[in-house]
Parts: sequence; C-alpha cells; structure tokens
Amino acid sequence: MYLLYTDETNVDPKETEFFVYGGVAFHSNHAEAISSGIASLRRKHGYNPEDVLKFNTVQRPAHINAESHRKIKQDVMELAARHEVKLFCSMILHAVATSPDEARRNEINRIAYHYDCFLHRQSDLGLVLVDMFTDAKLPNHLREKFTVGLTDMPFSKAMPLERVLGYHLATVGSSHFCSLIDIVLGALRFVINSRKDERRKSVVSQLLHQLSRLCIREESGKVSELCLFFSPKTIRVAKYRSEYKGLRDLFVDAGMAPTQQISGRG
Repeated sequence: MYLLYTDETNVDPKETEFFVYGGVAFHSNHAEAISSGIASLRRKHGYNPEDVLKFNTVQRPAHINAESHRKIKQDVMELAARHEVKLFCSMILHAVATSPDEARRNEINRIAYHYDCFLHRQSDLGLVLVDMFTDAKLPNHLREKFTVGLTDMPFSKAMPLERVLGYHLATVGSSHFCSLIDIVLGALRFVINSRKDERRKSVVSQLLHQLSRLCIREESGKVSELCLFFSPKTIRVAKYRSEYKGLRDLFVDAGMAPTQQISGRG
C-alpha cells in the first residue's frame, strides 16, 4: 500500500504567479525507514522533540543556524530519493485560476486522480492524507472524493477512484511525513518563485537536481504528467501561455523534461 501526503504552496496571488498543489507518495514498506530516518536527522542537527521542521528558513527554530537548516533539508531530500518517494504536483497561474480556494479544490482532485493512475500502474492501493487548511467545504469535499469520486467529468458525472481507500486530514507535527512534504514542496516553491532571479540560479539548480530524483518518468525518460502537470490542459491566452512555457523550459534545462506540452488548443 502507498501513502500520499499532500499540501499547497504559493496561495497568495499578490506574492507569487503560480499556485501549486502537490504531494509525495511512498510505499508503506518504506514508511518506518523514512520516519525513523527523519527522526535521526532531527537529532543529528540539534532539533528538539517539539521543534517544527519545515522548508522555510524564517520558520526554523531559533537555536538552529541557517547552515544546519540547509543541511537537514538536503539530507531529507536525499532520504526521500533513497526510499523511492515520488513527487506529484500541479501548477496553475493565479491569473488563470478563479480563486485560490477554487484552485485548491480543483487541484486536490487532479492530484488524487493522478495518484489513482499511479496506483493502477503499480497494481496497488493507497491512502490520501491532506494537510489541513481553512475551508469550510474541505470535509464535504473529501467525503465526496471517497463516496462518489471525481464529479462533473467531461464524459461522466462521476468517476470513482477505485484504488484510493480513503482520505484523511494531517497536521504539521503529527508525523515526520508532514515535514517531508513541506520540504519537498518548499523546494519546488523556491524553484518556481526564483526562476527569474539570476542571484539564486545556483540554489535553484541544486534544488532541481534534488527534485529530479523524485520524478515519475516514462519509458522515454521524460517526466510523466502524473508528476509535473501544468493546469489547465489548454492555455488559450498567449501571455499566460508564455509564462507556462518559461516554467516548462526551466524543467527541461534541468533534465526534467515534462511529457506535457503547453498548448493553446484543446
């Protein structure tokens, strides 16, 4: 059985261009090793039991210096790659999205669907654990995913996700897996938000190398749409399409060429 931990980043359209919803999946056979590995890294780098481990530098504990914080994040990414953690993410331009809340609900649907497709490929089953956020519609949204599946699809009113056995809420500090998704998605956030900043080019390159090891790849070597998805599928406005192409090119240059092309036609 697989576990998928999901989270969001880049929620505020005033601060960033792309809203990102993503997740990390790993087989339950690796769960204990990942959890104990992160616990060991916390002790090694001086984290106290009550300290929160997240990607954002300003959220590091006061007694943890910047270098130790940088190193533990790098070590967690290495641990993730070693235990075959897989990345799922969907990126949508805020200018295209109706609202951050609507984008969040839509992209939860997309990540859940891509996860179900992955589970079909693996001939396995899984659970989805969603990081909590403030949205009165969230509980009903997750219940609908379980009882009905995806709704209002192009060719059917409902599509059950047969290999997903349940949807649950997770919170920071309730497991080491919550730190894992925060660090992985934080790295992706930094890459997306810093892609045009020449001063951060070296760090962006390092993070892309770490993220590349978590990608789901097709036989061609390209990164599957299940892993890197540009939402929506069709970008009809030329200036928006240019932003998507620029982001896609960043992944291509890093050896993470997405299977998905950026198109203005349905």
